[in-house]
Amino acid sequence: MKKTGKCFCCCEHKILTKEHIIPQSLGGKLSAWIYCKECNDKFGDEIDAELTNKFRYFSTSLKIDRDRGKNQHQPFNVYFPKKNIELTSNGSELKRKKPVVEIIKEGDKVVFASVIARSAKELDRIILGLKEKHSLTHEFDTKNETIPGPIEVEREFVFDNSLIRRAVSKIAYNLICIKIPEKYVFSPSFDEIRSYIRFGAEKDMASANFRNTSFMVDNIRPLHKIHISFNRPKKLVIGFICLFGIFRYTILLSKDINIVIDLADLDYTFDPTTGKEICTKPNFIAPEIGIDDTLRPKHSKELVLRELKKGHKILENYIEGHQNIEIEHTE
Repeated sequence: MKKTGKCFCCCEHKILTKEHIIPQSLGGKLSAWIYCKECNDKFGDEIDAELTNKFRYFSTSLKIDRDRGKNQHQPFNVYFPKKNIELTSNGSELKRKKPVVEIIKEGDKVVFASVIARSAKELDRIILGLKEKHSLTHEFDTKNETIPGPIEVEREFVFDNSLIRRAVSKIAYNLICIKIPEKYVFSPSFDEIRSYIRFGAEKDMASANFRNTSFMVDNIRPLHKIHISFNRPKKLVIGFICLFGIFRYTILLSKDINIVIDLADLDYTFDPTTGKEICTKPNFIAPEIGIDDTLRPKHSKELVLRELKKGHKILENYIEGHQNIEIEHTE
């Protein structure tokens, strides 16, 4: 199916592709024909990929279904300090991140070879390569490596950087594209956020924000939530994003909006574990915040860690063993 129209990002008339309002890698279902293929591919390779990679632990561990089928076990990396090795997990089993090949030679002769592979097929391929490369004729002794669980592993996680800020900005802008009249979306009021989403900027137009966003969570479910606030007196449009009921962001979508009609705040709340939209309180108005509170929230490290731990507590009812998590802050 082909659909042509004006791309909501580059603003050129092209063939449009379907865009998930919340990326389907995070469980998003709602979609619309709003971006051209060039813009969609660029987003997929850059900002959406970053969001997928950084949040894949949650998507995989929560067994979130995607439009392309059942949960596709997007692997995530962990570190096993007891053996000093990196592992990958698909949510149910652990494997080494990469095979280990050790060769000891005396002159040109191989006197010892050790292979630790992740599957029988990979082991056969590596052994065949070693035999051909080193003219080996003897058979290899093999054994299966088991990584018994449960084990204590470490996982590095980044939830706020420039690419993620652009990605959550796109999520907020996506909702605007399908909820307000096109003539306002294509107005110069949103030129700056469109450029930021496409190319980035010296100064980010979004930030992680745990101070002004408590209304975005119910502290019960790992919900995704988008809320758009229109402040006509100050000509501001502020976006609020929450992912998995934990990670909260604010976005300066426009600082010079010129709309002659009254627009109610927009809200879209979605449970990625059930794939269903959640009904919220109608006509809810978000707390009014300005540009500084949007882009430079005054939240302390202690507040951020407290809110993160509170959010992770939600996941104990959804992910087995998640209660063992320990959160540390690194600059």
